[in-house]
Amino acid sequence: MPFMRIPDLWRRMLPQGELKQGVVTLVGAATIGQAIVVISAPIITRLYTPSDVGSYSVANSVLSVLIVVTCLRYEWAIPLPESDVAAANVLGLCLLVAIGTSLIAAVALWLWGPWLLTLLGAPTVAQWAVLIAVGQLGAGIVLALTGWAIRTKRFTDIGINRLTQSATLVVVQVALGVIRLGPVGMLLGSVAGNQAGFIRLARVAWRTHAPAFRAVTWAGIRYAARRYQRFPIFSSGSALMNTLGEQAPLLLLVGIYGAAVGGQFALAVRIGALPVTLVAAAVSQVFVAETARLAREQPSEMRVMFGRTTRVLALLAAGPFLLLAILAPILAGLIFGEAWRDAGLYVAILAPMFYLQLVTSPTGGTLDVLERQDLHLVREVLRLVFVGTAAFISVMIHASPVLAVAIFSVAGCLTYIAYGLTSWRAITSHRSRAWRPE
Repeated sequence: MPFMRIPDLWRRMLPQGELKQGVVTLVGAATIGQAIVVISAPIITRLYTPSDVGSYSVANSVLSVLIVVTCLRYEWAIPLPESDVAAANVLGLCLLVAIGTSLIAAVALWLWGPWLLTLLGAPTVAQWAVLIAVGQLGAGIVLALTGWAIRTKRFTDIGINRLTQSATLVVVQVALGVIRLGPVGMLLGSVAGNQAGFIRLARVAWRTHAPAFRAVTWAGIRYAARRYQRFPIFSSGSALMNTLGEQAPLLLLVGIYGAAVGGQFALAVRIGALPVTLVAAAVSQVFVAETARLAREQPSEMRVMFGRTTRVLALLAAGPFLLLAILAPILAGLIFGEAWRDAGLYVAILAPMFYLQLVTSPTGGTLDVLERQDLHLVREVLRLVFVGTAAFISVMIHASPVLAVAIFSVAGCLTYIAYGLTSWRAITSHRSRAWRPE
């Protein structure tokens, strides 16, 4: 099929109307937001050393692990209820859970955070461990409000929030890098970025659905906790394992080879994951919104939409990732500085993994929509098995950093193949579940 026909194929195969407009809006916002981050990257790499980035990345990994369980995955249930009042009770539950989990994390980080960060190879940020809990709370509130925006298809507001977060992160990190604050400056930028934008989301939600929020009750919140208990029971553990699996290669590399190698790897992940960030997250949010509707109204159409979306992503992603693998080793030193040349080689090695991630991760929310948290858990257990095996092999053969990255790339490819297969299994075995009036 000629390459010039790909845009026509994209328009024909994607769902049309509001769903397509949502994809365009979120992809556009994500593109601008990531453009801000990309443009700043050559500045960041000249303000911070590979060791700075490696130490910050360890702390940010801990933050990432905490964020995914901040709302105990109840945020994924917000688009599901038929009535806005029921959904508003789920949102209230999310906010309460976010406050509770963040307080627990703050106490734990105050007591044991410095020890943990030192153990993981980031002693330079150890005394700032409690900041991680601050970032967790802000990110949790944004997750909950984004869930509501997905339900109400307020994709423009989600896009604006992303732009605000990206701009805040970059401005703070560059400003603190100029005064040579080191990895702590990067951590403060990440925390500030997580806080940014939630006021706008909250204001829009209240303005458009205030009657539903006024109808929130403690009884409704308790019912929501019971009705969607599969999310914290299964999905929160799955999400935790997923994030641990994502962060494990970085943590292992820092632990074995030092913060400088970890910094090179972190930059490679930022570069290689750029297409994933631009497209996958946006498509995923819109896909979840539409799949939730189809699950209620036209279950048979979910299979069609899943196959169509996967095929389009596979076709459109092949060329850009091949080009990225070729150019990254050549251009990394020129763009980011000679100290960062190894990051370009890591990008080329990881390119197949990023390609499969882009193809399969946008439809992964299928498991939450269909309440197949059991399959979600199985999927993440497989991921940990693959990553754990890769770590074991790397240590046993005393692999060089380059070889260790290659082993983790193979493990990542197997992971995302498993992602696609489990999502397809959930759709093909789906049976409509009766909805209890709420």
